[in-house]
Amino acid sequence: MIAVLEDDERRTVAMREELAQLFPEVESVFFDNAPDMVAWLRDNLRAVCLLCLDHDLGPVRERDGRTFDPGIGRDVVDFLVTQEPRCPVLIHSSNTESAYGMRFALDDAGWLAERMAPFDDLAWIKAEWSGRVAALWACGTA
Repeated sequence: MIAVLEDDERRTVAMREELAQLFPEVESVFFDNAPDMVAWLRDNLRAVCLLCLDHDLGPVRERDGRTFDPGIGRDVVDFLVTQEPRCPVLIHSSNTESAYGMRFALDDAGWLAERMAPFDDLAWIKAEWSGRVAALWACGTA
């Protein structure tokens, strides 16, 4: 299973398409906020072979008639570093400083983590992200 944290709907669509082509038999689960992903990971981390995390998840929004803070990718990392390393993590964020902070925290906790920066609107997903996902998938399933 592959779990992805990404709040941009256009990116989510492009990532789903790439994952379906790369791994048609593998389930992928997407989250647009950190609290839901962390709650899901508490029960499902053992089944995950690859995590892909964004950092910036947009502004506070309304959900179920209440104010909802989507958190940030670092919230997911803060949960992961309390767990035994289980799978590779690919951080995809244009927020350079925060993305490197996420990576360093994961590295320090023994997780295999890489960081990449998005570029050229959605072109980076096909041009670079999919190849790095495939390489890390191989590490996570080896």
